[in-house]
Amino acid sequence: MKQFSKLQRQIFSITTALALITIVIISVCIAALLYTQGIDNAESVLRNKNRSVTTLIEGYVAPLRKAVEYTGSHTATLDHSRFREPETQEKILSLFDILQNTIPNIHFIFSGYEDGSLLINDYTPPADFNAVIRPWYQAAIKSSPSISDGVPYQDINSKKWLVSFGKALLDADNEVIGVISIDAGMDAIVKALAVQDEKYPTIYNFVMDPQGKVLIHPDETLPDTLNQQIFSHLPTKMNTSGSLSYRDGEHQKLAHFNRIDALGWTVVTEVNLADIRQPIVKTITSTLLMIILGSLFTTWLMSYILSRKLILPLKKLQKRVQELTEGKDELGKYVFPNNEIGKISEAIEKLTEKALIQKTIELKDKNALLSALSHTDQLTSIANRRKMMEVLHAEVSNFQRHNHPFSVLMFDIDHFKRVNDTFGHEVGDQVLMRLADVVKDAIRKTDTLGRWGGEEFVIVCPNTDHKMALDIAEKVFSAIQSHIFPLDINVTVSLGLSEFTTNHSLESILVEIDQKMYRAKQSGRNRIQI
Repeated sequence: MKQFSKLQRQIFSITTALALITIVIISVCIAALLYTQGIDNAESVLRNKNRSVTTLIEGYVAPLRKAVEYTGSHTATLDHSRFREPETQEKILSLFDILQNTIPNIHFIFSGYEDGSLLINDYTPPADFNAVIRPWYQAAIKSSPSISDGVPYQDINSKKWLVSFGKALLDADNEVIGVISIDAGMDAIVKALAVQDEKYPTIYNFVMDPQGKVLIHPDETLPDTLNQQIFSHLPTKMNTSGSLSYRDGEHQKLAHFNRIDALGWTVVTEVNLADIRQPIVKTITSTLLMIILGSLFTTWLMSYILSRKLILPLKKLQKRVQELTEGKDELGKYVFPNNEIGKISEAIEKLTEKALIQKTIELKDKNALLSALSHTDQLTSIANRRKMMEVLHAEVSNFQRHNHPFSVLMFDIDHFKRVNDTFGHEVGDQVLMRLADVVKDAIRKTDTLGRWGGEEFVIVCPNTDHKMALDIAEKVFSAIQSHIFPLDINVTVSLGLSEFTTNHSLESILVEIDQKMYRAKQSGRNRIQI
């Protein structure tokens, strides 16, 4: 088995070291990114579930509150001050019956009066019943003239949880004569709160009042209890919604809340943070493992290929160059460096003495100069149209292979012909050169500015979506507007921008931004058309 040469060992050592460093950096970045994305996804799930439950509750309660408002208003054509009269009582009970049949969520609708009496269909109160001392009556009086907050309670007979909304009844002198109240079943709300999530099994919802008492909860044992842990972490009432993290006993919780001001309720959706972290850790571990194995395999494969494809040809090249420089068919007796690169360097140095390398360098310089001239606009010293087409082709290819976004900006100097006609073409050329310098300073180093033709310019922005492109366009506008051009000429531009998508081709995006630029001019110039 052949031994590795010193250069081969050096290549293997360097590539392996670089691979390990790269793996560490990439692993840290990917782990941070995946963890952040995982937390963001979980917060999005909490937020959406919380918003869904909140919307359901608001939609569920809205007709109930409207019914209370209607029944207790003069619109209902009921004079509750005459509640003792049989005819009035019959009208009130008839309206109750209509509403109860119209709104299926209503469990009971009733009215209590200052003398303690109660008007209700299909229910006979106990002999010692006094409406005035009931919680629903007191809550409505306290909230007058508004409707009381939802007051949940458990039905004595069915054990089902109900919610009560009430409003004080006032006579012509705004004196309280009683309370109209509606009780509604909360089965639909409890069912919605109890919906599980496959990805986060510990996620659940509940409702609290302003004092932190649990009003509605899928666990029937928890309503009417305090949840001090989350209540102490809720922000001030100025925040109608938001996210927070807190510890509840042994578990760290992540939660989202929404306040329903009309009800005085706070809807909370929470999940154990460990429930979120577990799939994130699994994803990070599997991803990093694949990256490490793939990187090491690629590194060792590259090292092997370099050894086979680079070292052996270098040895042959070394021998041939020496033969050419010395005019011999075999190597002379020289003291060479300890590796093959050193020997090649010695042979190349001898060729340099014969001016071969110098001619090669001169030729390369001329080729580089020709390449630069063919890709540079002679007036503004920025990229010309040919160069910009190469850049665009490269970005389209990069998008198709790696799905890296990029955006294209095209702008045209407004009324540039007036500048040439009024001040002459020499001043017009100075404006073009100054404008190119201003825009080049305003954009990022990764962006490419080019002269498309005449007074038209194009900017190609790699790794840039539509929003980022708009920020760049606004910076360009600001830089142009704040710059003082020769002879204090007022220079403005009309600009169109587009982000390249899967629906685009190179030709179609150029047509699109050209049309946008044209629309910007039609709309009055000196503007951005997105």
